Amino acid sequence: MSAADEQPFLALLNEHQGILHRVCQLYAPVGEERRDLFQEMVVQLWRAWPNYRQAAKVTTWMYQIALNTAISTLRRSKRGFLRVDWNETLSQVPQPGPDGAYAEEVPRLYRAIARLSDVEKAIALLYLDDLSYDEIATIAGITTGNARVKMNRIREKLRVLLESDEL
Repeated sequence: MSAADEQPFLALLNEHQGILHRVCQLYAPVGEERRDLFQEMVVQLWRAWPNYRQAAKVTTWMYQIALNTAISTLRRSKRGFLRVDWNETLSQVPQPGPDGAYAEEVPRLYRAIARLSDVEKAIALLYLDDLSYDEIATIAGITTGNARVKMNRIREKLRVLLESDEL
């Protein structure tokens, strides 16, 4: 790629790097694994950049590559899927505000999300980032109806987990 391609890519990455950080928080523990996963996502985005046709929103494209990279990287890992210690990482998760009415519930929600399957985590993350069901479906490679059904099941699982005293 040329230097002319590099500047728009870097600007895009700078503007939307929060997507990569949120995916890393769900799929890799703090430390070296998280940094490695972040770097791998950037590499995969860079490789895919020449083929980005702007048919989809750039955030949809980034989520799709980031989630696919995270899941495939962890599957290749000798350790299998890595589980996040949410107590340590919650300090890095943006809170709703200093006096947010539900700020105390955010740690419990993330502990509940940590108990979901990796695909369910991805869908929950996309939903929490206010993506439409169409966008979630595109990123997850499923139909819009299937995205709605999966999200309803995820909500029910989270409700049960949040009602339990285990979190």
